[in-house]
Amino acid sequence: MSDNNLINYCLDKNHIRIDYTTLTPRFSVTNNDSLNDGITHLNEHENIPGRHIQRHDSTTWSNNWPGNTQFGIINECGIGQSDFKWNVRSNRNIKRIYSHIWNTNELLVSFDGCGIFRFIALTDHNETTGGLIVFPHTHLRFSELNDLAHRGNAIGKFIHCQSDDPVLWDFRLVHCNSCAFVSDERLKNQSIDFLRIVAYVSMSPTTFISNQTLDQFQKKRKLLAQNNCTLTHWSTELTEASSTFNLPKLSLEKLDAYQLAFIIGTHLDDE
Repeated sequence: MSDNNLINYCLDKNHIRIDYTTLTPRFSVTNNDSLNDGITHLNEHENIPGRHIQRHDSTTWSNNWPGNTQFGIINECGIGQSDFKWNVRSNRNIKRIYSHIWNTNELLVSFDGCGIFRFIALTDHNETTGGLIVFPHTHLRFSELNDLAHRGNAIGKFIHCQSDDPVLWDFRLVHCNSCAFVSDERLKNQSIDFLRIVAYVSMSPTTFISNQTLDQFQKKRKLLAQNNCTLTHWSTELTEASSTFNLPKLSLEKLDAYQLAFIIGTHLDDE
């Protein structure tokens, strides 16, 4: 056996073999080819307990898919603290957008999950894939538009986007997800494959924290991260989106200084 094929192991306190030789692959979210390689690696090596999803066998998708199988939202199995999500959050350009919106660099990032359908778009979205639909200006007219929507008279706007596009909207805006509403004739004879995947990323200033001190909030956020928790879209709230039962603890040592700053809402000068 050559040295390249030799894997060294050590035993942890429970006498479980740990591979400390094989390097963990890294994929850039700023390069389409690298990002696609990362998605391919995820598909080939995913190991979600109790799940038996085969990407190229659609009969395994419905009941085995993690999260909400009806809407495609994944908010369990530790997705909120996954390498995938932290990789996306680490894109400096995303924070620059939120820093401009809030006029501050002291931002807390959401610990939310992802959507296997529709936010940072990791695949192109159009009428043949479905995607995000928003109803412009509805955040200003909730009560007035309630009956209008129920009568089927509301008009939504489909958001076209391409891979790597950040899609930002006021979450008070009435919005929904749509499946494909135009058939792509070119795909009819091809095998079934997934069409869309997005990563949710929301950032809010630490000044939005209420009912507790910043120090108290920061300590709770650290504990939630260590407990491998996935939360909702709102980074200034501590609402868990799913159970962490049977999930391994997370060491904060896996995060770099830039990522750790997002947990407690501080700013690094090297950004």
